[in-house]
Amino acid sequence: MIRSSQRCLLWSLLGLTLCLFLTQQAQGQSLKAYEKAAQEAYENESYYNAMYYYEIVLRSKQTPQLYYNYAQSCRLSYAYELAEEAYAKVINSRDKKRFPMLEYYYGATLKHNAKYTEAKRAFKYFLDSYEKDNFYRAKAQQELLSCDFAQQLLRDSLSQDELDFIHLDSTVNTKYSDFGAHWVDSTLYYSSLRFERKREKGEKINREEDQPLVSKILSTPDPDKKKGKVVKNLNEREANSANSAISHDGKYLYFTRCGEKTTDSLRCEIYRSERLDNGKWGAPERLPNPINSNVATTTHPSLAWDPNTQTEWLYFASDRAGGKGSLDIWRVALAEDLTQVQPSNLGDVINSIDAEVTPFFDPMTERLYFASRWHFGLGGYDIFYSQWNGSDWEAPVNLGLPFNSAANDLYYVVTPGSNPPEGYLASNRDGSRSLTKEACCNDIYSYAYKNSITPPPSKDTIPVVAIVPPPPIEPKDPPPVVPPVEPKDPPVAVTTPPDEPDEPITTTGIVEQLDSLLPLSLYFHNDEPDSNVQVRFTNTPYEADYDHYLSLVPLYKQYYAGQFGAEQGPVAVAEVERFFNDRVRGEYNRTQEFLDKLLEALQQGVRLRLYIRGYTSPKADANYNIALSHRRVASLRSFLMRYKGGALKTYVENGALDIREAMLGESVAPAGISDDPNDPANSIYGVAASRERKAELSVVLLQQ
Repeated sequence: MIRSSQRCLLWSLLGLTLCLFLTQQAQGQSLKAYEKAAQEAYENESYYNAMYYYEIVLRSKQTPQLYYNYAQSCRLSYAYELAEEAYAKVINSRDKKRFPMLEYYYGATLKHNAKYTEAKRAFKYFLDSYEKDNFYRAKAQQELLSCDFAQQLLRDSLSQDELDFIHLDSTVNTKYSDFGAHWVDSTLYYSSLRFERKREKGEKINREEDQPLVSKILSTPDPDKKKGKVVKNLNEREANSANSAISHDGKYLYFTRCGEKTTDSLRCEIYRSERLDNGKWGAPERLPNPINSNVATTTHPSLAWDPNTQTEWLYFASDRAGGKGSLDIWRVALAEDLTQVQPSNLGDVINSIDAEVTPFFDPMTERLYFASRWHFGLGGYDIFYSQWNGSDWEAPVNLGLPFNSAANDLYYVVTPGSNPPEGYLASNRDGSRSLTKEACCNDIYSYAYKNSITPPPSKDTIPVVAIVPPPPIEPKDPPPVVPPVEPKDPPVAVTTPPDEPDEPITTTGIVEQLDSLLPLSLYFHNDEPDSNVQVRFTNTPYEADYDHYLSLVPLYKQYYAGQFGAEQGPVAVAEVERFFNDRVRGEYNRTQEFLDKLLEALQQGVRLRLYIRGYTSPKADANYNIALSHRRVASLRSFLMRYKGGALKTYVENGALDIREAMLGESVAPAGISDDPNDPANSIYGVAASRERKAELSVVLLQQ
């Protein structure tokens, strides 16, 4: 939950590159007070403040833990040079084994500093010593290849004879974050961070109220001479408004709004405002579900008009269920009734297990431009395009220099009708304006080709990125958390599907593929579905239980972590986040792949037995838990039978798919899990109890 003292903008949702609160006065405080302030700032994800306080502490006290915390704070404030120096001190200490993720973060920092050879060494060291098969291992393997690609890409760049690349001046760019520029008629619209109150004189370290940065949508008719002004009706004092995009007919302006109330978690949704007769924008309206989601972020809207079908397409980024991992690119065809449209994921050619954001489709060239943290690039986010060939998206192409850098580069747009083409992007590369010399923010850059009619880079000038997948990742427990807590929402580890074989696979091979995805579990909140009843059936679809369960994540953090002190509380919060990311979301997302393989096996004549087992935590008595197990098994069975409009029912009816059910209740729950109704922090919201509330699938091959 976001309090006024914790208003940290998560830039992966908004496209911002700075989590910042104005540093409070701390003169005259003791070293202990500074150290406490640093730890609290870190735990509240105010990394810039944490960096500032740790720097003061390190003048008098140096330990590997303090340097590690300082390095993390610097990296998360985009002060990569300072982070590199601090990580190196920890690596050279005797205690480096206490930090299993150290070389991974060091490698990521070196890559951001364009030290690709040194980054490769760090990633190799991490892989040699890190035994978990999860997202971090896959990411390190990908970064090794990406460093090789970056060194090659540095040799291919556009000259000044081909391109004008300009850093916009202070009429647009500020020392905070500015991004998302595009033209609406003859006016430049863009997004920018703005303070919502002035800091009071004499504020102290322990003051509860920090100064919040809130993003606003601004416009200026002359970006060379006139500063942008806040656009009326699109912005609210407490909410973050950003990422605007105009419809093809100019009738609607779409944008993102996040954290509308200070008690909300920072989840983003897409709104739109209609242009009024007087040229101003009307009251914003939230786009309905399923375009938006009650439990996931929906952000970075971009509109594309298809003249052949007379269809307006909305492209956006979202971390909703059904994606490949973290934020994915989705699109939906807009219709008069927006409640009836269904967004579709652009697939794994574009999307990855890491984040893809800021889509922009250029109808002239039929290229989708987007930013990715996964595909081979120079830094964190690089800008890519994928060519639409009429039926499929082609492999992403890195735009190369000067569009990309060792920093974060995103928000690429082409100004409609420009020829030679021109447009804008955002970057926090060296030279961008910032609050300090070290910590850098997004600035807006313009580009303009001088001679090209078709926007390069073409396949002749910049090499196509060969997307080399890492070895298959078996989802396992995530790596141990090293206090203090790491940033929120690590991407969910997924399994890379095996390639399609040239010859028909054997029945044994099909079962092996299915078995590689199992056991597969779908998780439930305490006493769900249909709480406080003794019945053994349910009409509640699992999807409804799943959405409700995810909406309770803040409660799980509050109750479970609330029983621990300041030192262990952040670790408990991270434990809850890992459970929901890796187990609840991760298993749900893998269900589609499993069902696809299951149907494929049945269509090839394989006979299978599918076991559905229901489990509960030990809370409540044994008889009640057996009934609850029945409801969970029934919920999962109903979920399977609705797959692709009932595609599995025929195979159940003819005996090719034999479903067996087992209601195990609490009988296999490990000893020591709380069943005390007076201890909800553990019996309801505890991670150990949560792991037991599930319905599980497994499969065996029947005699053919």
